[in-house]
Amino acid sequence: MRDVIRRLAQGLLAVAALALVAFAVYCDEAWCDKHVFLPQQFFIAASRGIVFWSRAFAAATAFVLMLLVPRVPQGASARRLLIAALLSVPAADVLLQWRMGRLFRPELVAAMDALTTADPRYGVTFAPSIDRVQPLSGREIRFRTDAERRRISGTPIDRAAPSLVFTGESAVAGFGLQWEETFPVLVSARLNLQVVNLASPNYRADQSWLRLRDALPGLDHPVAVVGIFMPGLVGRSFASQRRSHGSGLYRLWKHLYWSDAEIQEGVASVGSTLAGMDALAKTRGAPCVFVVMGHTPPWMMHDVFEVRGLDAVVVDIPPSELLADGHPGPRASIRIADALEARLRTRIAAR
Repeated sequence: MRDVIRRLAQGLLAVAALALVAFAVYCDEAWCDKHVFLPQQFFIAASRGIVFWSRAFAAATAFVLMLLVPRVPQGASARRLLIAALLSVPAADVLLQWRMGRLFRPELVAAMDALTTADPRYGVTFAPSIDRVQPLSGREIRFRTDAERRRISGTPIDRAAPSLVFTGESAVAGFGLQWEETFPVLVSARLNLQVVNLASPNYRADQSWLRLRDALPGLDHPVAVVGIFMPGLVGRSFASQRRSHGSGLYRLWKHLYWSDAEIQEGVASVGSTLAGMDALAKTRGAPCVFVVMGHTPPWMMHDVFEVRGLDAVVVDIPPSELLADGHPGPRASIRIADALEARLRTRIAAR
């Protein structure tokens, strides 16, 4: 019995070591980029140093585990060691469940709680009819919305006015920016058009599409529609499914790893949704342009935009132009507006 327990412990250590060696050898930058970073990448690419140090740590840990294999004790000591190892799994799971609820910046969580409420049709969305100053990235940001949960300047939206319609998530909504600093306002002012901003924090692509579908019939003259894409929207499309499991270890694994099948499904789903936005705009005779950020790779640009004939403007934002919470700051907003203005002038003139 002593030998059985000792061999079992040795086998577990050896298997763990071999798994770490396989990770260190197989999971290079290209693999990590596709299966770990891209599906949750929004405005900036992950540091390549993460891959190097992760592989180095895995290799070093595997080496230590292999050194421990012949040193596993016998008898009661082996049993205690095995029991301790097995008990560490549920303990780690409980710790992860507690810690994962605290991964986000507290001010972002507070802002989401203060500025959004659940809507039966759109999900968590800007609260209706608010006028609130909210601390974000070291500044006091004023948020005003109308009864239809749209961020506004304070002046009601005129359905008869020629309008530039924006839909998307927090970058389009201007999280961390004053109303007049947001790129939808900058572009609309340059083109002398009314801005209609349907975006809301944490939206998935399908939520943005639904807001657009509901809003367009209420506008007499939509001149153009602007959407947004980042690789992180692919991962966000699966977010609700991945949060449904209670295990902290399982959630961590599903947060970090995305299979080829999931990535293909997510890319196809988001691409189809963006094509749906383009179709909605065309039914009103308006061009549709997508702002693409997050260092989207060429293969994803091809699969999402080129094969569907969608118009995209690529804007890569340097880290120096991001706010403390990771959202585009005022300079980044101007950068986006400059790129978008040129494309919209061309598309609007060609109508």
